[in-house]
Amino acid sequence: MTRLRTSQLVSLTALTALTSVAVPSMAQDVIEIDMGAPTWDRWMYPYNATPGTRPGGSVFGYWTENFNDSTDNRMGQVVFGFDTTDQLAPGQTAGMRVTSAVITLTQQNEGILYDPTVDPYECMLNPENPDRIEDLDVGQPTELFGVDYRNGWTQDTWQENSPFGSFAGLASRHIFNAGFKDGVLTDVSNQIREGWTPTPFAVSEVDGINAGDQIPLDSVHTFRIDVDDEDIQQYLLDGLERGELEFGLSSLYQVSGPDGTFGSFYMKENALVGFGLVSPATLQLTLEEDLGSDPCDLNGDGAVGGADLAQLLAVWGTNDEAADFDGDNVVGGSDLAVLLGCWDN
Repeated sequence: MTRLRTSQLVSLTALTALTSVAVPSMAQDVIEIDMGAPTWDRWMYPYNATPGTRPGGSVFGYWTENFNDSTDNRMGQVVFGFDTTDQLAPGQTAGMRVTSAVITLTQQNEGILYDPTVDPYECMLNPENPDRIEDLDVGQPTELFGVDYRNGWTQDTWQENSPFGSFAGLASRHIFNAGFKDGVLTDVSNQIREGWTPTPFAVSEVDGINAGDQIPLDSVHTFRIDVDDEDIQQYLLDGLERGELEFGLSSLYQVSGPDGTFGSFYMKENALVGFGLVSPATLQLTLEEDLGSDPCDLNGDGAVGGADLAQLLAVWGTNDEAADFDGDNVVGGSDLAVLLGCWDN
């Protein structure tokens, strides 16, 4: 970047003096979000007779040798959201980056085999299919995704007791687990039919047990979201800017009917949650100043220019942290020099 001509703002002599000041490193801003329960949660299953109030939500896959049937591969799904407006005002994400995002859910049953790794979709193909590969571990993982909407529904119109979908068929649910495919948020419900392996936001981790073990009752599943994935990073920042982070939980853990064994998780309506004996979904998230962005971009528009200068001058003589580039607790000449050094053409 080239510097602004000094004659436009201050004399060359004055600017030389200013720029000779050593600028110490700036303190990094940190924002913590800690939510012990979701604002809403919902078991997204077509035959859920108590939408929005069910005390538990199960996740399972259902597939047969006939992939032309009308059942989603990821049949039982859970969706939930956290209203973050009380902890983060709109606009506070400017110049920030999510450095940690962890979700927990507690399992309310047992008998599920622990698989902490993503299984390629080819593991679930018919044995006769030449593209099939053997699954080298038992079970299938419980995976965390984002969510998306269809059939005209949006984050603003859908509620936890809204209808499941337009009909009980393939890709019919109004809100669904979604992951990124070539940078586009995409429904993962029928990945086997569609022939792709989604990358989840996170895969369940359960402390104290090994892969292949049965997961004990009341085990806590920890999901450490991959904040280094730029698509996921942007999904989180966009949600925070809207004031709500939304997630989906699902699995391809194979069942052949309603009597199968599959993971089920406590929802916020569960009586044990009400008595404080167990937890529903929780969220802990950390944002830090994005040191990869230009700290002189005070208004967050991606460029350093007149608007940033105006913002600095508006807080001249104060201890405004954003404009106090040199960390001396007062916005003054040395901070102006830093800004000029960042100026874009």
